Amino acid sequence: MSEKTVVLTFDDCCKSHLYFVLPILQKYGFNATFFISRPQNWLSDYPEAYLSGEEIARIHQAGFEIGNHSMNHHRMNELSDEVCRSEVRELNEFLTSYGIPEPVSFAYPGGPYAANAAAILPEFGLRCARTTEHSVWDLQKTDPMRVPSFSITEKSADDFKTAIDLAVDDPGYAASILYHGVPDIHHPWCNTPEEMFAGQMKFLADNGFKVVSMRDFLNRR
Repeated sequence: MSEKTVVLTFDDCCKSHLYFVLPILQKYGFNATFFISRPQNWLSDYPEAYLSGEEIARIHQAGFEIGNHSMNHHRMNELSDEVCRSEVRELNEFLTSYGIPEPVSFAYPGGPYAANAAAILPEFGLRCARTTEHSVWDLQKTDPMRVPSFSITEKSADDFKTAIDLAVDDPGYAASILYHGVPDIHHPWCNTPEEMFAGQMKFLADNGFKVVSMRDFLNRR
């Protein structure tokens, strides 16, 4: 049996995650982590683009991991320690108000690693944090507060192959990939077309990849 593993993540709480992505993941028996952020200007300017609290709870109830992506999606390396704590705490409080457990996984907004935030995240029970640095996730060697990943968009479709080629037949290694909206109507530069995403998921299923959440993979340690 293949041990090639892909850690699958989704950012920004897009409506398409529930109504398009989830049925595909369920069809193939895949798991994933959905990272939630709640900037008020996003919600007020594009209410049709983002999930409500009740809809996020439905993703959790379906068995998928809900992660913390900060309340306001500011780059953490530009914030004071006090504001970093507030960003994490407020998002946790939002999630728990809908019956969603406090997350164990975090994703740095915008992607860059933030050493200042990495030192704070364990205070909130966060066990790992995802960047957009391109590399393999090695359970024995990778800093869990600096997990690499490949961002897959319409314009970076070739990175999908680059990423999955890192998924060797070993349960201690994973290729981590992230998507935004499928499609993404608010941030078109992050867009992934539905047909492209469906084809990539079919490829993973047809080739026997294990597709898991960040929490799933971290629990292999």
